[in-house]
Amino acid sequence: MKTILALASILMVFMLVSCQKNVITFGNTDVNLSKSAEVRLVYDPPLLTSTALNITRLKYNDQLVSEVSTALGSIFPNSIAKYHVVNQGAVKVDAYIGTTKDVLQYSNTFTLGAGKYTAFIHSLTDVPYLLKDADVFPSSDAWADTLANIQFVNLLYKADGVTPYGKLTLKGRRGAGTTANPYVYIPIATCGFKEASTLVPYKLRKGTVTVWSGTETGLAFVATDDAGTLLKNFSSAGAVLDWAATGFSLGKGRNYIFHLNGKIGTKYADQIIRLSTITLN
Repeated sequence: MKTILALASILMVFMLVSCQKNVITFGNTDVNLSKSAEVRLVYDPPLLTSTALNITRLKYNDQLVSEVSTALGSIFPNSIAKYHVVNQGAVKVDAYIGTTKDVLQYSNTFTLGAGKYTAFIHSLTDVPYLLKDADVFPSSDAWADTLANIQFVNLLYKADGVTPYGKLTLKGRRGAGTTANPYVYIPIATCGFKEASTLVPYKLRKGTVTVWSGTETGLAFVATDDAGTLLKNFSSAGAVLDWAATGFSLGKGRNYIFHLNGKIGTKYADQIIRLSTITLN
């Protein structure tokens, strides 16, 4: 028994020494907030005809910040734009496509100050549209209100993919849409091209319950032009239909960017209208 206890004591000493000598550390870099900014890149060109045009490598100021082995999504990387830390001032962005990640798809330079920004690539030749992210979110009464907040960004082009579509109003759509119960439209915000609204409250509901803690699913949104006419698009059969974006889920107390992008076409094959979201909190 003494021999066993002695061996156990020796093993414990070796384990203690081993733990002391092999400290696990993680590489990190201190960020000087007075000289740095944060930016996330959102890839919103008017018309993506193939996944081969999606971004696979991203550089800021000639420094690699992210890459993927295959082309994924229309927002880089994957489906959620990530923040990257850069120096304040002039920022050069280079975005590449292809599985070899060496075909330059987009290159431009923009200027950042302090804070967080979302940079929307809405044209392959123009500078990104820069949106400074909100520093403070709107507050509401958690017991009396059932609200999400939406910030609308208009980046939609006309049929040529060069001329902006113009002023648009984002609206929520509720109801069954039948003759007896037509849709009800709730105005959210009106923006011209390359404009963004503030965060606007949008009331959520769950059946007949008006106040609850949770998420409403199955939400639909539409857009109208300056004359109040619903935005149109073509079906694959060639019919002209009222455009709507459906299947959204919004959470109580959450804040979102809704960016409308793409271009109106003269037929189904040369159009795309996308309403995409970024969750801010």
